[in-house]
Amino acid sequence: MSGFFFTLGVICTLLCAWLIIKDRKKRQQIYPRQVITSFESRMFQRLKQAFPEHHILAQVAFSALITSQNINIRNRFNRKVTDFVILDHKLQVIAIIELDDPSHLGKEQEDKQRDALLHEAGYQVYRFTQIPTVQQLRKTIA
Repeated sequence: MSGFFFTLGVICTLLCAWLIIKDRKKRQQIYPRQVITSFESRMFQRLKQAFPEHHILAQVAFSALITSQNINIRNRFNRKVTDFVILDHKLQVIAIIELDDPSHLGKEQEDKQRDALLHEAGYQVYRFTQIPTVQQLRKTIA
């Protein structure tokens, strides 16, 4: 009888090991995802309508916008991404746009810290909870 339990234990161990390896391989797969949400996509189209003479960039890493010699400061914005950046014809940043959907509720302090980093570097940040009209965008972002 003890041989049966030993064999059963070995089989269970091998099965568990196989499941763990299979799960790791599944998690290591690389696959595409949408660059922006449908809500952000509507905002992108609105920005293009409002500023046809400008370049609109989506999902721009903070590290493309700001830097610091201090590693502790760089760690504060490492892996952060802004929703949209508007560039003029000389490719200079004229505005950074954040579109706050319901996932931002309760994260107001974190958003203030993010904005403060960008303001410190000299950027103007605009936050919207709804998609503004073309006229509202032009008036707000002069």
